[in-house]
Amino acid sequence: MRSLNLVAKFWLSLSLLLLFVLVPVEYALDQLLERFYATQVTEPLLYHSRQLADMLAADDAALAAAPLMAEMVGGEVVVVDAAGQPRSFEGASAIAVPADTVRAVIAGRTHTGQLQAPGGSTFIVTGVPVPGGAGGVLLLAPADPLRQSFDQARRYLWVAGGAALLLGMGLALVLARSLTRPVLAMERATRAIARGDFSARVAVQDASELGRLGLAINQMAEQLETHERRRREFLADVAHELRTPLSYIRGYTQALAEGLVTDPAEVRRCQQVVMDEADRVGRLVDDLMDLAQMDEGQMALDLAPLDLRVPALQAVETVRPQAAEKGVALAVDLPEPLPPVRADGGRIQQALFNLLDNALRHTPAGGGVRVSADVAADSVTVWVRDTGGGIDPGELPHVFDRFRGRRKGGRGLGLAVVRSIIRAHGGDVGVESRPGEGASFWFRLPRP
Repeated sequence: MRSLNLVAKFWLSLSLLLLFVLVPVEYALDQLLERFYATQVTEPLLYHSRQLADMLAADDAALAAAPLMAEMVGGEVVVVDAAGQPRSFEGASAIAVPADTVRAVIAGRTHTGQLQAPGGSTFIVTGVPVPGGAGGVLLLAPADPLRQSFDQARRYLWVAGGAALLLGMGLALVLARSLTRPVLAMERATRAIARGDFSARVAVQDASELGRLGLAINQMAEQLETHERRRREFLADVAHELRTPLSYIRGYTQALAEGLVTDPAEVRRCQQVVMDEADRVGRLVDDLMDLAQMDEGQMALDLAPLDLRVPALQAVETVRPQAAEKGVALAVDLPEPLPPVRADGGRIQQALFNLLDNALRHTPAGGGVRVSADVAADSVTVWVRDTGGGIDPGELPHVFDRFRGRRKGGRGLGLAVVRSIIRAHGGDVGVESRPGEGASFWFRLPRP
């Protein structure tokens, strides 16, 4: 058996709450009606009983007025003497009053209660003693008509309570549906998101807590949709980046294996192409691994006081053969000494190598690449400037994005790695460029 859904649970909770409220209220009203009945019936009987008792204490001839008192209350009257024996007078009631009631009255106590007559009729009985110990007066009023009216009023009360309960339960159902509708809509949306449908959205109608929750779900869906789109683009770009070098490697190795190339110089050229493309794939895989570690926050940094001249000069020496082969001049203009920063020397060298590699790839023969630094009171900024063709203004905001920010001839990951490394150190990166005027990449690290 399936468990109750949210609407049923909400409705049941509201209905039980309404029931717990109405039942005590109905009981209290019933008791109030009971007391009202007693007050409206018993009090007049006691009043007239006392009046007759006082009259008899003053003048025994007042016994003749007893039938009048009975007529005023619409009942019968019994007067007993000091011995508890009924006194005889015109209009005296023939109903036998219980002996314990008579003894209580002549003993000086006021009595109220009910009496079941032999014929089946019920009477309300009130008895008061006659002052001076001269007996007592008992008035008997028929209880059946009054009880019927009371029972009818009680039935009306409970019928009204039942109708109010049913109406309240109906309103509780409407309220439960209205309150749970946005929750159910959020459930459907989150289930769709869990299935991979990131286009699902929640209709937000107000600024309540549920409305803010709906906005949060919509924002989550938008972010997941963006991440999913970037993931697919990323996988497509990786596949594209790997396809080209792998096709070169497969083509040239097949040519060498099948003996299609026999000239020694051509063989060496084919081997060099295979090695270059293998290095290209290796660098791409390394960059991907680095980015994966950085995204997951697993990149370990060995932070220590660092003079940025050291990793900068090491990176320059690493790319110097490449620059010489291409005919690009390398220049280093770093103040000595540079104030230390807390950084991982190996990672900073990797970032500088990527910036230099990027600059050399886009600087033609005869051009130059220059490394410099600026010192501020709270930071050190390192610049890598090239004299290449520059970057289109529309591409500047995306230069550090994965693959999207790649410049012609680049792998599309090197600059993304630079940004991740520098931001992991609490720094920032940027680029300044105009078409035809080269590009100036920089990163800034805080001073301790």
